[in-house]
Amino acid sequence: MQTITVSLDDVVLQRAQEDAAREGKSLSEFIAKTVEQRVGRPVLSQREAMERFLAGPPLHVLDENGKAPTRDQIYEAD
Repeated sequence: MQTITVSLDDVVLQRAQEDAAREGKSLSEFIAKTVEQRVGRPVLSQREAMERFLAGPPLHVLDENGKAPTRDQIYEAD
């Protein structure tokens, strides 16, 4: 992460500080988040995406015996 210097009009700076305080963020966090929303986040690498997916909530697809459902069970009509 890099540190930069930004020049703002006094009125804009005051409004940014007020909005940051309302959101419970530092001015730096507020500006960083605002810029990120505007330009987007960097695309995740395949490894990062997989790590994020695997760190998420577990998918409960196994039955009580630890077996995955068969194709027929998945597409069984009710």
